[in-house]
Parts: sequence; C-alpha cells; structure tokens
Amino acid sequence: MRRLAFAIATILCTSAAVADPQVITTADNGRTFALKVGQCIDVRLATQAASTGYQWYLAPGLNEAMSLAARTVTTPGDAPPGAPAQLDFILCAAAPAEVPVTFIKYRPWEKNVLPAEALRFTVEITP
Repeated sequence: MRRLAFAIATILCTSAAVADPQVITTADNGRTFALKVGQCIDVRLATQAASTGYQWYLAPGLNEAMSLAARTVTTPGDAPPGAPAQLDFILCAAAPAEVPVTFIKYRPWEKNVLPAEALRFTVEITP
C-alpha cells in the first residue's frame, strides 16, 4: 500500500506542485515546513564546485514518504569557468509523515572529513 501511495504521489509531483514549489535555502536551517501529499519543495543551494570542489549532496536516509523528483544546476549564460552556480533539488511529498532532511556540502575525494556545511530541516507531510 505504501508503494502505491508513493507511486501516486510521484505522479502528482510532476504536475503543478513542481511548477511552483516553496523555496528553501541555507537560511532555513533548523526550520520545519508543512506540505500536503503531492506538494513539492525546492531546496536551492549555491555552489562553486568547478573552482573549489565543494558540492552539495542529499544525505542518505531520506524517508520514503518524500522523494527526489529533480536536481538541476543553473549558471548564468556568460559565466566564466568556476563561476557560482545554483543547485535546485526538488523534493516531493509522497505520504503522510514527519521527514528529517539533510544536505551536506563536501569534496567527494576527501575521506573521513566533516562536511564543510550542512542544511537540516524537517518536513511535516499531511494527507
């Protein structure tokens, strides 16, 4: 039954909910957000991966009540190499639950090193 609910919510997330999601940034660290099943959020993070190597990643362990619908990288058309870019992670609510979400920023080749930065928030999903 949960798989069916997850599949239905994933299909719903491809509609208007993805077109105009609530935007979350690092300024929202520690906050709690309310979503209804089928709604999405846009986690918008700045990066300079080409010049510093640091990249944002969705931490493992995301509850199945929420799914990653898309990940995009946007840079200005005339940006030189290494210029800042914008990462957008679209997360969609699939089933009622309280979901802790964590993003971490690190260099993937560095092992056993604490992340340079982290973004943690909670999403309360209702029917």
